[in-house]
Parts: sequence; structure tokens; C-alpha cells
Amino acid sequence: MPPVVRRLTAYEPPAGGGLIPRPRPRPVWVPEPEPPSPALDAERLLAVILEILDGRRTARLLRQVAVPGLAGRLASLVRPRSTRMVRPPRVCHPSPLVAELSVTVRREARALAVAARAEHRGGRWWFTAFEVLG
Repeated sequence: MPPVVRRLTAYEPPAGGGLIPRPRPRPVWVPEPEPPSPALDAERLLAVILEILDGRRTARLLRQVAVPGLAGRLASLVRPRSTRMVRPPRVCHPSPLVAELSVTVRREARALAVAARAEHRGGRWWFTAFEVLG
């Protein structure tokens, strides 16, 4: 049996300006704004650690500002000396509850860099990493 050929219906819009429906605009996705970071007094927090490492404050205070593993490691580094911050610390927030801090300090006529990481837990900021780079 030979194939049957049928005429297609017109699919072009009529000449003379027939209305072509425009596509609807897509809704724009707006991400939820992140909550602001809890208040962090970086200069005071770093000053406390530096004063403990210099022996001007008791090493027991480390348990109030650093996680236990870090507090134990820093307690072994306490020596009488003089350290002072040269400039205010720089703070970067990779997430709202994490802060990375860096500061330049002067100790025994040398300029050193300090790098630290603090995390907000239980309503307080805790140091989770602290390094004096010399």
C-alpha cells in the first residue's frame, strides 16, 4: 500500500501583526542573607593570649579563651618576655561563626607575625589555632 500524504495545518502566524505571546519573566532567586557575625573584639582577645605567653597573666586563663588541646600547647610556651602589637589585627570571616586573625607584634626587638583562628561556640569566641611565625 502506498504511503498517505496529508497536508499540514498552517503553523506560521498570520501576516499582518498577529500577537505573539511573550515568555513570562522567570522569578529571580534571591539567597537568604547570612546572619551577621557575633561581635568579636579581636584586639582584646589577641592581647589576652600574648599577655599569657609573656607571663603577665596566669596560664589558667588559656582554658577560658582556647580549646583544650590548644590551651595545653600554648601553656608550654609561656616565658617571661615583652610583646606588643604593632598594628591593630586584621580579621577575615570565612563564615559567620569563624574568624581568622593576623597581627604583627614586636618581641625582643624582632617583628613577628601572629596567625590565629577563632570559632564562635556556646555564645563565646574560642581560639582553635594560634601560631607565632618568626
